[in-house]
Amino acid sequence: MNIKIRLNRLFWALGLGATLPLLHASEKTLAEDPFALAQKQSQSIGEKPWTSRSSEALRKWATENLHHKLTARTVIDAEAHPEWDWFRKSGFGLFLHWGLASVPPNTGDAWGMVWTEHRAKNGLLRTPEEMFAPAETWNPQKYDPNKWMEAAAKAGFGYAVLTTRHHDGYCLWPSEQGDWDTGNKMNGRDLVKDYVDACRQNAIRVGFYYSGPNWHFDYKNKDFSWPPAGINYKHEQVGVDAGLAALMGYHPPLPGDGDHLEQAESTEQVRELMSDYGPIDMMWWDGNAIMSPEELAQLQPDIFVARGLIATPEGMHHGQSEHVKVTNEAGWWWELCIKTEQTYTPNWHYGAINETNHWETETFLSELVRCRSLGGNLLVNITPRPNGEMMDWYYQVCDEIAAWMSHSREAIYDVDLDAPLPTLDKTQNFTTKKGDTWYSMPDDQDAVFITGIEEPKSVCLLRTGDTLAFEFRDHALRLLVPVALRTELPDMVEIVF
Repeated sequence: MNIKIRLNRLFWALGLGATLPLLHASEKTLAEDPFALAQKQSQSIGEKPWTSRSSEALRKWATENLHHKLTARTVIDAEAHPEWDWFRKSGFGLFLHWGLASVPPNTGDAWGMVWTEHRAKNGLLRTPEEMFAPAETWNPQKYDPNKWMEAAAKAGFGYAVLTTRHHDGYCLWPSEQGDWDTGNKMNGRDLVKDYVDACRQNAIRVGFYYSGPNWHFDYKNKDFSWPPAGINYKHEQVGVDAGLAALMGYHPPLPGDGDHLEQAESTEQVRELMSDYGPIDMMWWDGNAIMSPEELAQLQPDIFVARGLIATPEGMHHGQSEHVKVTNEAGWWWELCIKTEQTYTPNWHYGAINETNHWETETFLSELVRCRSLGGNLLVNITPRPNGEMMDWYYQVCDEIAAWMSHSREAIYDVDLDAPLPTLDKTQNFTTKKGDTWYSMPDDQDAVFITGIEEPKSVCLLRTGDTLAFEFRDHALRLLVPVALRTELPDMVEIVF
């Protein structure tokens, strides 16, 4: 019996009435016509705010409706800034959270010293002094950033970003400002210099992360709770009227701090980073920017400012495809920064669970294609061990990405990034384009469906060059990658118009 007849009889029995139209035996169901089914599914997408608004109006809409990390400070004129072309052209960055929060006892992040009810109940809380204590003994003996960068370069990473100072305030170089750095704690060892040298040796663009908040500076007079609740550095409840800051690192000058000593120290530290290591390609602020782009440019004329200038969605709660599509259509450059873990942890820095709880190669590449198809960059966080080694799985993943890049690099490198792009408009497949050539990633059924196009001149599997059969009608294309040609990694389909 026809399945729809059965369902309609069931609906009548439940008093719902028949809801599905009956078909004659000669009519095909959508399931019997995969092309028609794909066409119907492609038309069932929800609201597309970018289709009914100008770029200017969309920027206003995004500012009012999306998280602030999905909006940018300005629309960058690419022609006016050819010195930044490398950033979008590359598209693939390595984020390196490494520092005191990597060292036991830790919770995988400096935020572990900030009291919340959740952390307190789940054993994730450390006092600031517990988090600061590793500085007295930490001296990574297996630190080999050249090995990290050699693997990264082969895998197609174009740039890296190291946490030169995280929220714990500890500087990974021998700063002349204050006494909370490797100069005082590692006998002058310069971890930043080794990183910079390794990047340059492997043609990786040099990026610095720097935390505006410094939770070590005058920490006995800071509020270590979120939301602010008057919790001091011993995690004692002292009340918000005790002169504590409302938010770590953002506090107004305290009594006796009229010279803005913390801001002055941070400014001079950034000046060191911009002056002592040669040309620096990228600055990635966190929390608040210590210098404006104009002030940085006086020290590093060609430096590119990421967070603080472009949109930087963080994790998939910000980086959903529909969200970043808006960002791209609004004319903003964007970069997704994301932890490479299968299941959620607090870890931006190393934790033992990071050894096994990590993305597989397929996820790295799928996310890279997704970001590129929506006009953005992918900055993936991978955490070195406390002793300076990179986790073993990192090298295996880099080798597998390198093998994929050997045949499919053109699908993500130097592709068109300015709107309009086909993903989410003409296709649900993540599809990059370079002029008249499109590169489409098959879905989980190994299918590609694209609408609103002219019939292509050729369709092939990028990895092998094999010509692929396809169906084309009503200005739409559908194909299935043959089983014999499929692999576990994204099998990009090259479509030439």
